[in-house]
Amino acid sequence: TSMKGIKAAASILISGGTITIDSADDAIHSDASITINGGAFALASGDDAIHAEETLTVTAGTINISESYEGLEALNIEIQGGDITLTASDDGLNAAGGVDSSGTTGGRDGMFGGRGGMSSSSNGSIVISGGNLYIKASGDGIDANGTLLISGGYTVVVGPTQGDTATLDYDVSATITGGTFIGTGASGMAQTFSNSEQGVIAVGVGNQSSGTAITLKDQNGNLLLSYTPELSFSVVILSSPKIVSGERYTITVGSASGEFEAS
Repeated sequence: TSMKGIKAAASILISGGTITIDSADDAIHSDASITINGGAFALASGDDAIHAEETLTVTAGTINISESYEGLEALNIEIQGGDITLTASDDGLNAAGGVDSSGTTGGRDGMFGGRGGMSSSSNGSIVISGGNLYIKASGDGIDANGTLLISGGYTVVVGPTQGDTATLDYDVSATITGGTFIGTGASGMAQTFSNSEQGVIAVGVGNQSSGTAITLKDQNGNLLLSYTPELSFSVVILSSPKIVSGERYTITVGSASGEFEAS
């Protein structure tokens, strides 16, 4: 018995086509690895939208996840390209070890009997080297039970302000060497990047309502980044090749402005 959309005991390779799935359990599931090299996806799931026990790789394609418990989940997640937009009631991206035992007792209707899920470990990895990624999560935006590396692409994470959630959540390290990252969410459990080869700005901004605009300007008044989160937030994390460590920048959140030095 299965409530999954597409599943394989071995690997899944998708290189094109139009795929629409509305499933009680994982929309796309592999007991090994999943590679997506193209295609247009409209996915809704009562559990994970795309789940691989080992490695999940996305190199191209358009992936729209309108509903999920966790958006993308695998021991190792590699995003090399494509356009991904996802909504998750828990974590947006989750790298964890263990066996996915969720979804066996009722799907959306049965709430998975408490949901077994992947066990947390510290040998997972998330690597983002390209593509456009938008994450709207009610749990952690990016949860790397292990390591996170961002070397390219354009990543936006919008998280909530309630609960034990964080824009970034990692056990070992989070490194950014390239690409643009814009993250908002809760301040209580907030983590920022542990290593970087470009400037990073992480600031607490108090309790801000959804729809409050964020802008970042350099000392010459040039606009570097701007974003308006669709969820309330109390922390802002920004990184871009345009941001230089040690230099000062002005962040405006709504009507308030402050000057901060990039780390």
